[in-house]
Amino acid sequence: MAPSMEIDDNADKKSTTTPKNVGTPSASSEEASPHPSMSLAQDIHRVVTIHSSALSVEDATAIIGMDPAALLDKVFRRVGTGGKSVVEAIKENEAKYINNTTETEEKKEEKESDITPDDEPLLNAALYRHLQSTLGYNKSDALSEANLTAIETHHESIIKALRENITKAKDEAGDMEVLHAHMDVARYCAKCTTKEMALSAYEEVVALPKLSIGKKLDAYLEMTRVCSFWGDWKLMNETLAKATKVIEKGGDWDRRNRLKAYQAMSYLCSRDLKSASTLLVEGIATFSCVELCEYSEFITYAIVTNLLYLKRTEVKKSIIDGSEILQVSKDIPVVVSFGAQFPFAAAVALFVSLLVGTHSKPLFIHRHTDATRQHSLRL
Repeated sequence: MAPSMEIDDNADKKSTTTPKNVGTPSASSEEASPHPSMSLAQDIHRVVTIHSSALSVEDATAIIGMDPAALLDKVFRRVGTGGKSVVEAIKENEAKYINNTTETEEKKEEKESDITPDDEPLLNAALYRHLQSTLGYNKSDALSEANLTAIETHHESIIKALRENITKAKDEAGDMEVLHAHMDVARYCAKCTTKEMALSAYEEVVALPKLSIGKKLDAYLEMTRVCSFWGDWKLMNETLAKATKVIEKGGDWDRRNRLKAYQAMSYLCSRDLKSASTLLVEGIATFSCVELCEYSEFITYAIVTNLLYLKRTEVKKSIIDGSEILQVSKDIPVVVSFGAQFPFAAAVALFVSLLVGTHSKPLFIHRHTDATRQHSLRL
């Protein structure tokens, strides 16, 4: 195998750290980019679904747990400038990405740890423009086309500066620094620009010579999230197929388990519930992909899909009574209780009511609406 550019700075820590509980980030998951945010994707999915329905404000509030208008504002603040002026938001972004270029990786990570990813404004003009058109968002404080153009121009200058770091790393540093510089570009594009720009930047990462299997897989998984965030399920599957070929050449168990979780979600999206159910059960004890979905959401998928294929007694023995399920049972009491007590026909009804009949249904299952409703009616 080609020599690896991966230098494991945490090797000693891994050998002395107590193993984490299931459902918490693993070593490679902790290093994953918080962007694109799948929790934001879920919020966007909810507002788009609510917008296209005929629900009353009261019904929509009961379903999503908050006023739909408030959720809409929350999404646009997050995608835009966080409620700040465009000038102020750009100035802060410049301070973070341009004025930071000479700092060490350790100092950058220390500063970034003080920022909550779920609160950080994206300044994503392309996504803002798309949502504004889709949802007819025209409030008085909405960003204008001139604002969005200014933000895009700002991103061009940031990306230019980040790419200069790549050249500098090639001239003055080593392979690891070159990798970090390329990842900075890809992750910035995933946060602030389009799907196409992000995937193109990640392609540059996976094309680097001497790139280790682990780092290449990390890049493919982040590419998969970009595809998922933008709803490109076909490209998501193609990217996972590339990741599978990479892992066949080696790779650690941590990343193998994370890949299985991503594949399970891919099977859900492509309506291969049988394959998804198998991988979901396998992932109950090893799940660590908190960048992909919450553990309770993963367990919901595992219970509901396996109710369609396993005997109820086997579901209870293999899943419901598992110690891992007890950790999240208080978060999904209806799913756990229903799964333990009801047979196949009721399982399909649960699938419909939880994942189809509500407008807050999980992102990875919403494509099953028509097919599952028809199946339940036949039963």
